[in-house]
Amino acid sequence: MARMTFCPQCGQRLIVRIIEGRERPHCARETGGCGFIDFGQYSLGVGGIVMNDDAASQHAILLIQRNQEPNRGSWTLPGGFVESDETAEAAVVREVEEETGLRCEIVGLAGFRNRPDPDVNTSYVVFLLRRIGGELIQGPTAEIIQRGFYSLTQVRTMDLLTPLSRELAVAALSGQLCILHAVTVPGMHGRPPVTLFI
Repeated sequence: MARMTFCPQCGQRLIVRIIEGRERPHCARETGGCGFIDFGQYSLGVGGIVMNDDAASQHAILLIQRNQEPNRGSWTLPGGFVESDETAEAAVVREVEEETGLRCEIVGLAGFRNRPDPDVNTSYVVFLLRRIGGELIQGPTAEIIQRGFYSLTQVRTMDLLTPLSRELAVAALSGQLCILHAVTVPGMHGRPPVTLFI
């Protein structure tokens, strides 16, 4: 895991010491630092499962084909990264609309993946969404080559569908998803309420 050399808050050189049982870069107050501790680098990604379940169409799931690296040309669930000033729920709704043109709302939490990569600890949260408006964008964009709804038979035979998206898509199309539903919980000490999925 890559470590910081200088404090991102005050610019002082960090020293490594044992903090909470592990070696961590630290901006020591006793040498004029601000006390910052580098607990590591983390990223949070989100994906959205959107089903096409109207009576006139086949049971299908929304997938996108990536037009950017990493994995350009691969198929996946629509989604992206959570910004530092938004919740995962807001991020997935925003990302799905940006990538597909569809406006959605959260139904519940469908999956979670965590992986400690060499430079950053990555987490990926997948939500089941309900379409509430918008129209599917036609044609390629800078981010997406194509997008559309695909049946279980199509999903099972897609060569470039990422393994994680395939697992989730098959579960969704087979009625095997276990969904956690949102409950609003009051915040403490003047902090705003939070959404808990249970």
